[in-house]
This record gives sequence, structure tokens and C-alpha cells, in this order.
Amino acid sequence: MTLSRTLTHLAAAAIAAAAVLSASAASAFQLLPMSIEFSPVGEQSTQTFAIVNNGTEAVAVQVFAVKRSVALDGTEVLTPAENEFLVFPPQAVIAAGRVHMVQVRWLGSRAPANELSYRLIAEQLPVNLDTTPTEGGRIDILMRYEGAMYVTPPGAKPNVAVESVAAVQTAEGPKLAVTLANRGTAHGVLRDSVLTVSGRAPDGRPVTAELRNDTLGTLAGANILSGSSRQFLLAWPKVLAEVDLSAKLTTTYE
Repeated sequence: MTLSRTLTHLAAAAIAAAAVLSASAASAFQLLPMSIEFSPVGEQSTQTFAIVNNGTEAVAVQVFAVKRSVALDGTEVLTPAENEFLVFPPQAVIAAGRVHMVQVRWLGSRAPANELSYRLIAEQLPVNLDTTPTEGGRIDILMRYEGAMYVTPPGAKPNVAVESVAAVQTAEGPKLAVTLANRGTAHGVLRDSVLTVSGRAPDGRPVTAELRNDTLGTLAGANILSGSSRQFLLAWPKVLAEVDLSAKLTTTYE
């Protein structure tokens, strides 16, 4: 798809979203899309986002890119990435009911070994653009959107597997601590996952427990970035004793 066609389609989607969504606050905006992939080179190394002001007042917004990493417990760490992307325009005042386009161009490596993960931040600036006097006090809630950006080399694929499994004691009793590692070259959003845990029953017999759907908790739809590991604490399978544990993950990716 050409850049001009991408712009046309994105603008149409943004306008449709603005027409459907009702803002509960005077100043409200959206960032669209919330996730997008870049190619390291070529036409797809430049992408376009839309900021939709679906509020009743003008809003001042600044937009910038940050590098994204995820700690073992799922905490995100964001660091500046102003030298890796060109964001234009970086600031704008968007009138009520209008759609504003932001172009983002990748400036980094043309041949990364693995997919690189970033966020595009769109946040409201603390600027009062309403000159109409109001009675009493007024509380302005500053909004912030964080879109996902991935710089994906050709052929990149996720490969998420169990790195370790163990019993851990918590105030609520034993939990199953499962650590997943993405040894692939692209992020993987887990879908239709089955975690097969093998071990021994309390009487010593070999036993297997299959965890899926609700029993997987947040693991079920987790996004594991390339080169990252994540740990999840799951409800303890009652058929298992807390020794000699091993596990295997079967999954598809979004």
C-alpha cells in the first residue's frame, strides 16, 4: 500500500472514530492506530498516525518516541529515542472535532538483527486554550496515549518457550512461577496457549496438569518482546507436589 493510500485510509478511520465516540470531557483525544510495524528500509520505514480530537475544545498535544523494554515482572522501562525517529510535527494544537496527522520516520539501523520495540507517546500539554470565563473551579485532566511501534526486519518471527518453572511461597499459599523467554526475532502476543506442567503427585506418582484459558491468568494474552523474558505467578495446580517440576508451552501468535 502506498503512503498516500495509507494516509487516506487512516484519515477515514479516524474520522469514523470521531463520529462514533462521545467524549466525557471537554478535552479528549485518541491516537490511531495503537500499534504499527515499521520496516527498517523502504516505503514502510515511514508510518503515519492520526490524533483525533473528539472533545468540544481545542487541545495542545506533543508527540515523541521512546525505546521500550520490559522487566521480568512486566514493568515497562521507557528511555529516550529522539535520535532514532523523526516525528513531524512534534507539537500541534488540534481544534475540536478535527483529525491531525503525524508522520513518523525510522532513522535507525537499516539491518537490525532482531525486531526493535518502541512507543509513540501523545500527551496533552498543560495549555489553557479556552478563553471563555467560567464560574467556580475547573479541573483539567491531561491525557496521554502510548502507541506501540515495532521495527521488524524481514522474516522476523517469535519463538516463546518456557525458560523455568518453580513453586514459590506467597501470603496466599504456593504459586506456580513460570518464566517465558522469547528466543525469536519478533514480539509474540500469545493466543490459544496451553501450559503442560509435569511433576509428581503428593503420593509420588508421575502426574501432568494442563493449564489453559482462565487458569493461565495474564499469561494467556501476554506480549513477549524479542529477546525478553517474563515471569507469571499462576494458581497452584492441586494435583502437583512442589518438586520435580517441568513445563512446556504450546501457543499460537496474534
